[in-house]
Formats: sequence, structure tokens, C-alpha cells
Amino acid sequence: MRLVRVSKIKNWPTKLPFEPATFYKWFHLKKHPEIFVKLSGALFVDIDRLEQLIEASRAG
Repeated sequence: MRLVRVSKIKNWPTKLPFEPATFYKWFHLKKHPEIFVKLSGALFVDIDRLEQLIEASRAG
């Protein structure tokens, strides 16, 4: 499990195809809840699960 704080997504060494605003929107809309972890009020994205989600959509 590799967690990245959504507010720090732009600083992630590997470029992600989504903006932080997209992740916040998905979280509030309960879209793809399997990729999110909330700890101490901070929202994180599980990069491993996000990559699985992206691969599944490519195969699909």
C-alpha cells in the first residue's frame, strides 16, 4: 500500500493523470471508494489500488 496525500499529488515523483480536485470530487461523490483512505482528517490515495483501477479500465 502506497499512500499519497491528495494535497501533495502534484509533488508525487511519478506524474498521475488526475488533478487533486478530481480526487476530492471522487471522494465526495463516493466514486471509487477503494482507492481512498482518510487518516486524521487528511485524504490519501492508495497508489497501488489506483494503478489496478487504471489497468482494469484498459483491459475492460
